[in-house]
Amino acid sequence: MRRPFHVVNRRKNDFDIVEIDLDDVFYVGTQNGEKYLRTQENVYFYISRPEEHERFLELQGFVKVDRCFMVQKDKVEFYDEETHKLYFQKEPVGKEAPNAPVSRAHMKEIADIRRSSAFGNSFLSRLAEDKG
Repeated sequence: MRRPFHVVNRRKNDFDIVEIDLDDVFYVGTQNGEKYLRTQENVYFYISRPEEHERFLELQGFVKVDRCFMVQKDKVEFYDEETHKLYFQKEPVGKEAPNAPVSRAHMKEIADIRRSSAFGNSFLSRLAEDKG
């Protein structure tokens, strides 16, 4: 039975998030305060650094929309152009509705998010006009 586990394969100046099978792990140890897993082929580290978490979430379908926020693309239902917030339910949204801010630096990233027709039509057309 396969037991998948996501870990970090680090190189000198870069890293990859990879999936290994826990059945291939010989042991778990600690190196410089970080947990690692040893297999026949390599040493892998637990996902622990912010940039590693971000890349892992990107692989899972999340997109960065603000310095401190990533959203799951297929959960977004509505974008409020006045408040620059994404909502996870269709309009109208209540005051307590879960939302995430969108910074100006990440406006083009939200163009790739799957949207409901209400969100997609007006917002996408204006975004396309701004780019053109």
